Amino acid sequence: MKPFLAAILILSICLPATAQRRNDGEYPFWIEQIKSPQSVRFVAINSGPATVTVSMSMAGNNFQPDKTLPLTLVIEPDSILDLVSIVQTKRWEPLRFHYRYSFLPGDANALPDLNARYCLPFAEGTPFIVTQSPGGKPTTHNNEHSRYAIDFAVPEGTLVTAAREGTVIDIKDSFTAGGPDPALDDKANFVAIMHADRTIGWYLHLMPHRVLVRPGQRVNTGNAIAYSGNTGYTYGPHLHFDVRQAAVTEKGAVVHQSVPIDFYTRGKTSEKLELKEGTRIRAQ
Repeated sequence: MKPFLAAILILSICLPATAQRRNDGEYPFWIEQIKSPQSVRFVAINSGPATVTVSMSMAGNNFQPDKTLPLTLVIEPDSILDLVSIVQTKRWEPLRFHYRYSFLPGDANALPDLNARYCLPFAEGTPFIVTQSPGGKPTTHNNEHSRYAIDFAVPEGTLVTAAREGTVIDIKDSFTAGGPDPALDDKANFVAIMHADRTIGWYLHLMPHRVLVRPGQRVNTGNAIAYSGNTGYTYGPHLHFDVRQAAVTEKGAVVHQSVPIDFYTRGKTSEKLELKEGTRIRAQ
């Protein structure tokens, strides 16, 4: 499942430098260069509704940075932050450098709330079958961002509700194809919701043109957000749900890691649910 890939950019620059806006992804985050004759200032611009983690490294010659590189910073929603400035050290020699940055929604400095309670992502009474779950036999959930994911087999057109309150940070509902083809792995319609602890809940394989929310919208647990479908890499109609947190690898890449979660019944007498592969129950 790859509805949102880490953005990694490598740029080689000699003065004069120009603004470098990332325009090949959907999330509105980019880095701009503000130049003067002997210096360049790098500014991160996050005009979207999610907290973003960015990691940046740089190499070259004849420059001095004002911060230790590589660096990792967290950019708040709808904000601008200075990353680093470099100054030409010898005016009679050209300033040469290349830099690399990686970013994803999330906060690599935050700890997930492992006591958070999730409700089943369907209206009360909706029947479903668990077809993949943590601890089951080897499945397609075999990477870092889906290790604790769960798949709910439901008919196309089943109403999907928010499992936990938060802010919608990204959606996709224009894909129409679905089936057992790895080439469709990044073609699943989805809704992504950032929670209070800055983890992100992902709802995948949604129906085309049936997402009911928009980025920046606040949702409460149980609010309708979309209709389930069969888009992307699937072996049948189902809803894939997982929760991810941002992290930075030793090589400086920002990645998403899967977070273990627990589902509970609704109401004041909430009880923990045991959802294992093959479980057949109704949302409650």
